[in-house]
Amino acid sequence: MNKAIASWDNDYARHARAIALLHASHSDQQQRKQWNDQQQSSSDPVQNGLKRLSSHLYYLESQSSMSPAEFSRRRTLLEGLKGQLSSITEGGMSVYAASSAVGGGGGGHGGSSSGVSAALRQQDDMIDGLAEGVDGIKKRTKSINEQIYSQIGRVDEIDENVELAKQELEDVTRRSVRFRKENRKSVW
Repeated sequence: MNKAIASWDNDYARHARAIALLHASHSDQQQRKQWNDQQQSSSDPVQNGLKRLSSHLYYLESQSSMSPAEFSRRRTLLEGLKGQLSSITEGGMSVYAASSAVGGGGGGHGGSSSGVSAALRQQDDMIDGLAEGVDGIKKRTKSINEQIYSQIGRVDEIDENVELAKQELEDVTRRSVRFRKENRKSVW
């Protein structure tokens, strides 16, 4: 995967996480109304971010950076994220506060913004724990791989020994048959 696609994927993940956290942490109707009143005149960085993601995705497609199936999958993901955002804003809540989660400006929301930041830190800690687990699995997999390769060498060695033993057995059998034919006459 090239860097531009990886960058798009990372931006998408940040926006998805911010919208999910915003939706989960601000379900109170009173708080929704208060935020909407505070930010009615402000531009919404999350919506702008989604627009930027969309244009970047179309740019990647025009550059043939990904297959049509990959483009379609990412477009579907982006449309789903836009749907989540619209369901939040239709509920009367501005998503301006999520800008801190996706790297935008804005602030002045008191405990709500710090709640989103705390949730992001907690999620980052969980991801770090998963990364450590994956790293442990990677190390065990490498160890198993090394053991398999050493056993393959042993199996090859056994195969060679069996082949030599088979050749020796065939030689002994031929000599025995020849000896028997030559000595058909019994001494007794």
